[in-house]
Amino acid sequence: MEKFRIIESKDKDGNTVKVGLKSPGLKEYRDSQIEYNKAFREALDSGALLRQKLTDYMRDQGIWNEEKQKQNDEYVEQIRDKEEALRRGGIKLSEAKQLAIDLQRLRAEFRYFISEKNQLDQNSAEGQADNARFSELVRLCLLNPTTKDPYFPKQSDYDDAADQPWVVEASSELASMIYDIDPDYDDKLPENKFLKDYSFMNEDLRLIDSNGHLVDIDGRLINEDGRFVAYRTEEGQKNQDLEDQYFVNRDGQELVLKVNDDGEERWVEKGTEESKPFLDDSGKPIILKQDDKAEDSEEEAETEEKPKRRRKAAPKAEKEVKED
Repeated sequence: MEKFRIIESKDKDGNTVKVGLKSPGLKEYRDSQIEYNKAFREALDSGALLRQKLTDYMRDQGIWNEEKQKQNDEYVEQIRDKEEALRRGGIKLSEAKQLAIDLQRLRAEFRYFISEKNQLDQNSAEGQADNARFSELVRLCLLNPTTKDPYFPKQSDYDDAADQPWVVEASSELASMIYDIDPDYDDKLPENKFLKDYSFMNEDLRLIDSNGHLVDIDGRLINEDGRFVAYRTEEGQKNQDLEDQYFVNRDGQELVLKVNDDGEERWVEKGTEESKPFLDDSGKPIILKQDDKAEDSEEEAETEEKPKRRRKAAPKAEKEVKED
């Protein structure tokens, strides 16, 4: 029996969107294969490399060579060893917590390490064709909940909305359906499961301290947006009182908002809001030449603004009267 579900999500403006999603059948797979073939041919015509040729190209360019492959294998081995150590247990809870955090960091480093290779793979002829096939599957399986017709009549309609949050969510759901991807994959990672079980992580997979406050991977307090924060009092920190909270940099120094004359905003360390001139060896401020010019301009402006005094006319000389 064909699977069908209603997905309720939001668009970029926060509006609720309801869309139907069905699992693809033979017709959808056949039509999507047509898109694959078309995209594959266009990719080759435009100069895209086949995956095998791309591997040779990456090796020639040093993007992926024997050394990189060795690093890749070392990452895989280290991740496996740390996962096994965490599963075995038998160590102090504090050590296990650090092990789990180290595993998080290592997995993130590995993902970044292989990101360039994965990106290039997507640009291969097969990679571009795979993307075209999946996009067509999404378009054909996203339905109007009422009419059960495709929500996007044409591929161009889908392309225009592909970055909408609700489309991304529906695409992820479809990928889970057809590729058997576990939607709870991140939840089930050994490090995340341990951190959640022992209250070092919340349900949103974000690290927290003993008070339930968000922290970064190094244990520094952060807010929902990931900015470093601190509190004026211990009570404020315990209660996560926003009125008691202030921003800090990664070294714990308080930050204040500075706005320049053009209205541009930036956060600076407290105490450095006002720039002061540098001093010479005798301790006197050093005034830059451009500042001198600015002062001269100000003086000229003041002079122009002052009303000019009108000189009094000199009294006319009296005519001498000659006596006859």
